[in-house]
Amino acid sequence: MKVNEYYRASSLEDAYSKLQQSPKNVLLGGGLWLKKTAQSYDALIDLSCCELDKISETKEEVIVGSMVTQRDFENSPVVKSLFSDALAYSVREIMGVNFRNLATIGGSIMGRYPFSDVIAGLLPYDVSLEFYPKETMSLEDYLNFKGKKNSILVAVHIKKGSGKGYYKKAKTTALDFPIVNIAVSKVNNEYRIAVGARPMVGALAKEAMKYINSVSSPKKEDFEKAAELAVKELQFLDNKDSSAEYRYDLAKVYVRRGLEEVSK
Repeated sequence: MKVNEYYRASSLEDAYSKLQQSPKNVLLGGGLWLKKTAQSYDALIDLSCCELDKISETKEEVIVGSMVTQRDFENSPVVKSLFSDALAYSVREIMGVNFRNLATIGGSIMGRYPFSDVIAGLLPYDVSLEFYPKETMSLEDYLNFKGKKNSILVAVHIKKGSGKGYYKKAKTTALDFPIVNIAVSKVNNEYRIAVGARPMVGALAKEAMKYINSVSSPKKEDFEKAAELAVKELQFLDNKDSSAEYRYDLAKVYVRRGLEEVSK
């Protein structure tokens, strides 16, 4: 990676103004994946002075600043209190502690990385993204957005609710990228299922969700059928880490287990 200028923004307005000056200006989150690219940039815009590194809550939601590190996210008592600790757990096995002390929640989301535990972990919940200039969109809509978003992610809003969550990251060794990651929730009596690292970015299994939510008192066979529907509607591919078939089989097992766990 080659960079011509490092620019520390004094405010969101300052950062946005700098971002608009060139299509080769880029925002700096944790910078851990950015530095591995072969691209050249005119300027790296540092947001560390923009006060985006706080976690707060209201009666209705938890608000996570985009510059909150993965380590602070996993250790936050507020985040841990959500959905049986599933959100905090989803980042707990990302690389090592030193990595998570640098990597940011916002950077993980904006990169739309196929292997992202952050994205897969958040998807089964009511999550919206707040941008500067003023704009809000759901996490799912952002993932489906085509092209580069030329604005600044300010915060991640996680709506509170009553229920449980489940997260599973299947990997070869402790520091490996996930072969597949699965997140399941049952919040306010509604099941949601997300599968990532297929090796594509996390996505909701909508047909499976529609089925399992139509069953008034689901039993083991209903969870098995929902898991089957989930893997059939989502695409799985081969790469150097795993075959598509193995990902398919893993996802099917862990979706079923996740549904059983959150239903208890």
